[in-house]
Amino acid sequence: MLSYIKPSKMTAKIQDLTIVPAAKAWAAAAYAQRINGEYLKPERSGYKTVAEDDNRVANRFIMQKAMFYNLQAELTEQDYLHGEAARNHHSKQLMMTTFKRELSDFERTLTRAVGMECFTETDRQELAVIASQIASYEKQLAEQKLLDQIGPRLGYVAPVGERAQFVATVISCNYNTNYNTHSVRAITAEGFRVQFYFRDRLIAGKTVEFKGTVKKHLDNTTFLNRVKKVD
Repeated sequence: MLSYIKPSKMTAKIQDLTIVPAAKAWAAAAYAQRINGEYLKPERSGYKTVAEDDNRVANRFIMQKAMFYNLQAELTEQDYLHGEAARNHHSKQLMMTTFKRELSDFERTLTRAVGMECFTETDRQELAVIASQIASYEKQLAEQKLLDQIGPRLGYVAPVGERAQFVATVISCNYNTNYNTHSVRAITAEGFRVQFYFRDRLIAGKTVEFKGTVKKHLDNTTFLNRVKKVD
């Protein structure tokens, strides 16, 4: 026989939480990206602004306001479409990745966030991840567009151990805090994919002549080290 259980303060608190559907969460992330024009996050824990000398509000806090507070009316149809496209893109990417290797901790969190159909303010980790993924989606689209224009092909720049000289268009250049350098992905004039570390920041879409030593071949990509620009 079922007995009546008096609602506790905890259950009452849970019942008071606003539940937001996933479509609005991803639209809010797209809205935050549209407002800032890029993905911004605080450099200081506990602050909503980017830095002490930068008063711009981080994406995830703009996103939360658009989900739960006074910015809900600012969401446009395009925000919903853009958010949905980003969610679908990441869902497909993650599914393909699971067939190739074990997911990283971040990818597992993203998988959970992509699969959730509703959110409350207590889902802080998942919402923070979603806030960063509109920029990731836009970046991957731009990279793919560049790849499509050049036309990648199967093969490698040179045998392992050989010093190679090649002309390549930069696809992406991301700063790596662990190594205090930049991780560069590019595609050569012949259509071969290359990847290497480079001290200076390179601009995506720019074509440069390089010289480097082939370290390894993996997944149709030539990995190089000791890479320098050819003057």
